[in-house]
Amino acid sequence: MAMTAVPSFLEFDIKAVSTEIAVNVNPLRWLRAVSKPERENNLYDNIVLCNNADMSKPPRRASRVFTISFPEELAKQVVAVAKDESRNISELFREAFRAYHFERMHKRLDAIRAEAAKRVTHHYTEDDVEALVDEIRAENYARRKKTA
Repeated sequence: MAMTAVPSFLEFDIKAVSTEIAVNVNPLRWLRAVSKPERENNLYDNIVLCNNADMSKPPRRASRVFTISFPEELAKQVVAVAKDESRNISELFREAFRAYHFERMHKRLDAIRAEAAKRVTHHYTEDDVEALVDEIRAENYARRKKTA
């Protein structure tokens, strides 16, 4: 890319303020002073004038990239399923991971429930639970009323 110098008729007011340098450019004067073909040929000058500190940082990705490998036969099946469902392969794998993760969490909860069921020595009915909740609420109400 050929770099051209900034046109000399641009006004720069450079002020050193502590460690910062503020550059004020009057782009309207540049637009009025330069003909249209010359403005189009001086694209680099426009880019220099528009550049700021945020533009020099690399853009952040909103996602991460993973590389996976499949045997050829399985890869053909992946492509066929993605095509049948009108999805791209990334969408297909995201959905597959969500389903896998959901199933895994469901199995963990079932195991926890089974373990808890083994330890239970008494079984409450729905009426028992209602009565216990009412009892606890009454105790809490009495405690609040006493402190107020």
